[in-house]
Amino acid sequence: MPILSVTTWPTPDDKIRELVEALTTTMHRVTGAPLDKITVHVQEIAPDRWAEGGVLGTNPDFATLSRRQ
Repeated sequence: MPILSVTTWPTPDDKIRELVEALTTTMHRVTGAPLDKITVHVQEIAPDRWAEGGVLGTNPDFATLSRRQ
């Protein structure tokens, strides 16, 4: 029973549905696991609770500052 876990920022329902379907069919294709035994868990984390490189996702310069060396 494969369990896939995805953590992401809040995402529109239609995109989550598309992601879950793609992950499920890919897991089925690659491993042969029955579709009804594949579980996908999506956890959304608000940008003000997510940081990369010490920079919160709500920072207007997140894309640049979080990738500094």
